[in-house]
Amino acid sequence: MTDPTNMNMKKRSLPFKQSLILVTLATLCWFSVPATAQTSVPQDSPRDQDTTRAQLAAFDQFFDRHPEVAEQLRKDPTLMKNDEFRQNHPALQEFLQQHPGIREEFAENPSAFMRQEQRFDRREDGHDRDRDTTRAQLARMDQFLDSHTEIAEQLRKDPRLIKNDDFTKTHPALQEFLQQHPGIREEFSENPNGFMRQEQRFDRREDGRDRDSDTTRAQLARMDQFLDGHPEIGEQLRKDPRLIKNDEFTKNHPALQEFLQHHPGIREEFSENPNAFMRQEQRFDRREDGRGRDGDTTRAQLGRMDQFLDSHPEIAEQLRKDPGLMKSDEFTKSHPALQEFLQQHPGIRQEVSENPNAFMRQEQRFDRREDNRGMNSSGRDLEDFGQFLGGHSNIAQRLSQDPKLANNQQFIDSHPELQQYLTAHPGVKDQLTQNPRAVMTGLQPLHNSSPTNNNAGKTINLDPKPTPMPKQ
Repeated sequence: MTDPTNMNMKKRSLPFKQSLILVTLATLCWFSVPATAQTSVPQDSPRDQDTTRAQLAAFDQFFDRHPEVAEQLRKDPTLMKNDEFRQNHPALQEFLQQHPGIREEFAENPSAFMRQEQRFDRREDGHDRDRDTTRAQLARMDQFLDSHTEIAEQLRKDPRLIKNDDFTKTHPALQEFLQQHPGIREEFSENPNGFMRQEQRFDRREDGRDRDSDTTRAQLARMDQFLDGHPEIGEQLRKDPRLIKNDEFTKNHPALQEFLQHHPGIREEFSENPNAFMRQEQRFDRREDGRGRDGDTTRAQLGRMDQFLDSHPEIAEQLRKDPGLMKSDEFTKSHPALQEFLQQHPGIRQEVSENPNAFMRQEQRFDRREDNRGMNSSGRDLEDFGQFLGGHSNIAQRLSQDPKLANNQQFIDSHPELQQYLTAHPGVKDQLTQNPRAVMTGLQPLHNSSPTNNNAGKTINLDPKPTPMPKQ
C-alpha cells in the first residue's frame, strides 16, 4: 500500500522538477543568444558602425590616385599597422594624418575596413556605369577629352549635352568621335551622368598610376618643353624611359645632362619611376595639344601657317603677342600678304577665327618641334658654325637680326668668308637652307653655356675684335 506521505512529496516535487527544467532551459537559451547572434553576422562584417560613407569615399578616392598603395593594402591590410610601410609611402602617411578618424577605424580592424572599401568601390562602379561599359571605351573617351579640353569642360559641367544635337553639331570633332565609336555613344546616351562620373574616376586612376604625388605640373611642363625642343631624345625616352638612369645615355646627350642638373627635382622624380613619369608627360603633352588646338586643326594647316610666319616675321611677332589681331579686318587689310594667305586657306582662316589664342599656341609648339627636327643635334656642325660666327661679328649680328639672309645669294656673295665656309661645310649650308631661324636659335644655348661667355644676353658670342670685312 502506497504511503500517502510519499505521494504528497512526489506531487510537490514534480512542479519543482518542472521549474528546474524550465529554469535550466531558459538559462541555456539566454547564454545561446549572443552566440547565435554572433554566428548570424559574418566574421568579415564589412564595417564598424563608426565608419562613415564620407570616410570610405575619401579613402576610395585616395586609392584611385595611388593604385600602387591600394594594391599592396588589398593584398595585406595589416600593412597599415606597419610603421616601415607607412614611412615608405609618404602620401599614405600624410593622408592618415589628415584623416585621424580613418586612421583609427583602419587600425582597429584593417581587414574589415579594406573589405568595406572594396564593397564601396564596387557599388560606386555599379552606380557609375552600365555593365556593358568597358575599360577600353573609357580609355578612348578619356583620351579624346584629354585632347579636347574645351569639350571636356562643358561635358563635365553638364553631361546631358551629349544628347543635345545642337551641341554635337557645333563640335565636329565630338560628332566624328561618336560616329566612329557607336558603343561609347550608346553608353553615354543611356546614362550621361553615370558615364561621365566613371570617366572621371578612370581619369583619376590613370593620373594616380602615372605619377607620384610629388610630381608637379610645373615639372611636367618643363620636361615637355625640353622634349619638344629635343625630339630625338624624346623619341628614345618614350621608347625606353629607363634610359634616363643610364649614365652613358645622358653623357651622350649633353643637353639632357645639363637639363637634369638644372632641375634636380625632375631628375629625382624621373629616376624613381621612369615609366610612370613618361606616361604622365605624354598625358600632359596630349592635354596641351588639346588645349592648343581644336580637333579639326591638321598638321598640314599648322605647317602652312608656320611656313607663312617664318617668311613674314613682322606679322608673326605681332600675332604671337596678340593672336586676336587675326580677327581684326583692319589688321589683315594692312597686311595684304596675310589677307591673301587666309583667302587661299579658308580652313586655316576658320580655325584661327574660332580660337586665335589656341591656334597660335599650337603653332608655336609645332614651330619648336620643327626647329629642333630641322637642326641635327649632333652638335659638332652647330658648334663649329658658332665658332665661325664668333670670329665674324658683323656676319653674326646680321644673321642674328635676320636669319633669312643665310639664303640670300647677294648677302653671301658680299661676304666671301661666309661663302667659303658654307662651301667647306655642306651640312651647315643644308641646315641653313632648310631652316635658318632654327640654326640661329640653336646657337643660343651654346653661347649661354660657354665658359668663356662674357656677353650674356646677346644672341651670338661676338668677338671683341672682329675680323675686318672687305670693302663693299
